[in-house]
Amino acid sequence: MDRFTGKTVLVTGAGGGIGRACATLLATQGARVAVADIADEPARATAELITAAGGLAHAYTMDVTSSQQVHDTVAVAQDDLGPITLAVSAAGIIRDQPFLELSEEGWDTTMSVNLKGTFLLFQTVARHAQRHGGGAMVAIASVAGRSGRPTAADYAASKAGVISLVRSAALALAPSQITVNAVCPGVVDTEMTRAIHQRRARINHITAEESFAQQAAQIPLGRIVSPTEIAEAAAFLLSPTASTITGQALNVCGGLEMN
Repeated sequence: MDRFTGKTVLVTGAGGGIGRACATLLATQGARVAVADIADEPARATAELITAAGGLAHAYTMDVTSSQQVHDTVAVAQDDLGPITLAVSAAGIIRDQPFLELSEEGWDTTMSVNLKGTFLLFQTVARHAQRHGGGAMVAIASVAGRSGRPTAADYAASKAGVISLVRSAALALAPSQITVNAVCPGVVDTEMTRAIHQRRARINHITAEESFAQQAAQIPLGRIVSPTEIAEAAAFLLSPTASTITGQALNVCGGLEMN
């Protein structure tokens, strides 16, 4: 199914986890992919996976918190791959720290990457999409943005901000035929999630697998979500099938959050 043939998408945080899953899936559906990540080697590895499978991708080293880097990357990627009208904001960080131990610096860094990074990407891509008749953008938010997190207050607040930003951007960009939506994952099997469970396991004197299993038991469907399942939701929201869906935040969490 080549529903993105002739389209170019920029995916941030594409060096691994959900970002890599989004980049590789969109490539299989015909998209030309600008693979952006703050880490050079992981970005190149994702681009190589895509090209080895017959797709078209270029890797770019980019810090999403720098407006200049976002602007320059979009400009170069368009020269390499064609007009960028689609975007996935998947770059993100999370700390697993109790509220009273969270530093001001930690708070600022999380907000800068997760929220500011999404804003800069969407604003930059939207300006280009306007010139080409419209487009679509998806932010990887989180169910943490819908409720409190005692050991991840900065992360939860940043993702709540992303959900709000999506709604505001959707209203602002609707006249330009640009849709803006969010996917809200629950517990996803990524390296970042596994690192959290390794830390929790040490604190609770259990194995990381046991920590994972305890969290899975809290999910109504009884299992962890895969990065590919998040990518499938993002691809749907970017596709022509979802052309009248905008300003929405779709939970993909096995029923962990329902609203």
